[in-house]
Amino acid sequence: MKIGAIFCSCAGQIAEKIDFEKIKLFVKDKIAWFEKFDLACSEETKKKIINLLALRKPDGLLILGCSPKNKESLFHSIAEQAGINPYMINFVNLREQVVWVTEKKEDALKKAYALFNGALERLKKQKPLFEKQFPFCDEVMIVGGGIAGLKAAVSLSKAGRKVYLIERENSLGGKITKYEKLFPALSCGPCVVHPMIEEVLNSDIELRLNSELKELKGFFGSLFAKVLSKPVYVNPQKCIGCGQCEEVCPVNAIRVEPMKLPAVARINPELCIALQGEDCNLCIKECPVPDTINFNERGKEENIKVGSVLWATGFELMDCKTIPQFGYGRFKDVYNAIEFEEILNSEGPTKGEILTSSGQSPQRIAIIHCVGSLDENFYPYCSKICCQYAFKFNRVIRQILPDVEIVHFFKEIVLPGKKAYKLYSQAIKDPLTRILRYESLNELKIDKEDSLIIYFKEYKILCDIVVLCPAIVSDKNLPELSGVFLAGSVKEPMTIEEAETDAMAQIGEILCLFKKKITKQPFIAQIDYNKCSRCGICLSQCPYKAIEIVEEKPEIIEVLCEGCGICVASCPSKAIDMEGYSEEQIYSEIDGILKAIEEVSYGSDFT
Repeated sequence: MKIGAIFCSCAGQIAEKIDFEKIKLFVKDKIAWFEKFDLACSEETKKKIINLLALRKPDGLLILGCSPKNKESLFHSIAEQAGINPYMINFVNLREQVVWVTEKKEDALKKAYALFNGALERLKKQKPLFEKQFPFCDEVMIVGGGIAGLKAAVSLSKAGRKVYLIERENSLGGKITKYEKLFPALSCGPCVVHPMIEEVLNSDIELRLNSELKELKGFFGSLFAKVLSKPVYVNPQKCIGCGQCEEVCPVNAIRVEPMKLPAVARINPELCIALQGEDCNLCIKECPVPDTINFNERGKEENIKVGSVLWATGFELMDCKTIPQFGYGRFKDVYNAIEFEEILNSEGPTKGEILTSSGQSPQRIAIIHCVGSLDENFYPYCSKICCQYAFKFNRVIRQILPDVEIVHFFKEIVLPGKKAYKLYSQAIKDPLTRILRYESLNELKIDKEDSLIIYFKEYKILCDIVVLCPAIVSDKNLPELSGVFLAGSVKEPMTIEEAETDAMAQIGEILCLFKKKITKQPFIAQIDYNKCSRCGICLSQCPYKAIEIVEEKPEIIEVLCEGCGICVASCPSKAIDMEGYSEEQIYSEIDGILKAIEEVSYGSDFT
């Protein structure tokens, strides 16, 4: 094998400790040629190296310079341009591993020689390798059927992409379907998502309701998803929401719920006697659309391959029970913001009337802002949208109850954007609205006697209803994989408009990054089935889940393998090897280093 070597002095950083002529003296008989360059990564020098390699055509090449973490891809490119296999290059890291950590020149020279000898012996055992190419999957999975997920699904479908929409609930639209009026203009919430839902139902989008993404592995362009779907029993793309099934059900197990979209019939499996094994098909007989209801539907597990995943699972509200002095969960008439939205909804439990738990009209309503937000004990950030919906509540309450007194307790008022100030302005001009500032949640306490009582500093304020505006909390269990994009308030608190805009930005990035092929380095594990005992240890050890059992034996999914080598090290039968990192190559490198150390310690003059 004809092997050449290039010494880069790294603009003097390496040459100040390691003399090129001295090391050349000790390695010249082991290689075909050895050349020095002042700065091998400069544009001018790159051209010289390409010409040198094209002329001398070495079978292997050693680069003595800086860390391969820094310049490996550059020298691979140089080799390819010169017609040399890039995987027939070995690197000797003189700068970081020798020069920067060794004081004496003599010691640096000895260490450099030992590392050189190890790399040389390893190179002798190497063979040309070639990058592998795999098809790039351009299908997209969207997790979450709220405003961001719907916007992305419809837009990607229109762009010609295959889309899978996975929603945990048996309805679409997310929380916005509960908001009958949106800030700042008090526009209709369900009206915003309803057209999108209709587009989803009447498109080629693969919809999975009542479903969860149980496993995701891979990387951008080649992601493997395992989706678990529970049965819904009613086909949302066929049901017209007429409600005829409700009228004949003997146990009220099937209902059309107006606050869930699409407005179709939904079956409660715990109540349905047909699903409990009894002979009943009254709803099927009454349904005017054939094959809409199917009691034989079963849950299923699907393995779906996609190129990217858009994670749009939205937000949750902080559990107010973690602040016990507010009595949430103990006292009736203490609500969080979502619960109060349902009360204000004309399709809600009170059909839009604001009533106490005893059925009376309230005389005073308190709204407490920043519950858990801007608080080092809970969530130190501002939840951004709470002030806007709190003053929306103020406006809607006033429309329903003109004479009720409203009291706001706030830590900070945040009103970003051009339109956000309007509702606040209306509230401060309202003579029956008071706005009080607190510094810490410890200043507030809620108790109950004949009515709710808010203790605030030295004041005792009687209230009939208390609305808590809790911190907005994003999903903490997000997959950290290449090819997973976050959209909407799963990232941070956002308005509805901002969530839509962010969804469009994310799908724009996905579309821009699409390519035809996936190119991977050839460092992929290989199993020798003559040695494999089928113990399954490699399966449990692989961090990329690139090993699966196929026909009772482990199989490497090449497109997922990242060449980390954990399976190689963990295999008790030594049945797994790695291209480019074979046991023979590694032992040769170690042996080369040890022999060089012995040589410089007992004979050769390295002064």
